[in-house]
Amino acid sequence: MSKISVAITIIFLLLIRTALGQADKEFAVGYADNYDNLPTIHFKTAKEKDYKKSSAVNQLTRSIPTINRNNIIIPTGKGKIKLQKYNDSPNQPDGFRGWEYEGYFPILKCYTLISHSVSEHLDFSDLVLIDSNSAVQNTIISVGDAAVELPIPSPSGRFLTYYYNYDYERNSCFIGLLKIQDGGNRKKGRLSELMSFQTKDWAVDDIRWLDDNSFIVKAYAMQGQGNQKKKRFIYYLTKLDTVVKQND
Repeated sequence: MSKISVAITIIFLLLIRTALGQADKEFAVGYADNYDNLPTIHFKTAKEKDYKKSSAVNQLTRSIPTINRNNIIIPTGKGKIKLQKYNDSPNQPDGFRGWEYEGYFPILKCYTLISHSVSEHLDFSDLVLIDSNSAVQNTIISVGDAAVELPIPSPSGRFLTYYYNYDYERNSCFIGLLKIQDGGNRKKGRLSELMSFQTKDWAVDDIRWLDDNSFIVKAYAMQGQGNQKKKRFIYYLTKLDTVVKQND
């Protein structure tokens, strides 16, 4: 084999390794410090019929990913990304445990995954969106140990809301609202914090968008103890018009 052929082969192998590596760029949103300096989401009570009139849109497509040995293969416009598949077997040392594939959001053009790690025998996880065009990785930082619930895009894909029910505090939750930029910012990524809300009075069962500027929360308060526990459902509505105009 000539020197030129050897050089071409080496370059080709390096390109494959790069294409099968990690995401091209990585960004993170959802930090408490950022939300502390932003407006609070204000809710007013709503009715069950308002919630039922709204439809669950922009649902996650539960596609089956390509698995190669112990790796998940994610195709993007920048090449294929190879991610270590989640391994929850016991007696492993602390450290990264891998990725769990959740599905694909067509309106966001993003794959959704959960990254898992263990530190001092405690499990930690974060929800990650990987852009199928740019291969950019956007992590939504959790306010607790576990990842936030799957985010809910607005009808036009302009906003993204998500929530987290606190494990150790009954009837407590956090709701975050992110703004989605077209194409994104090279320094900040496509997602940015816009508003947030937290309470110790109820937890979230579901969130649905009514239109691109308002969404309704199906909340619940757990009542009773032991076998007598039951959920009392309440509905809350918010409209974002004022804050959205200020941030445009």
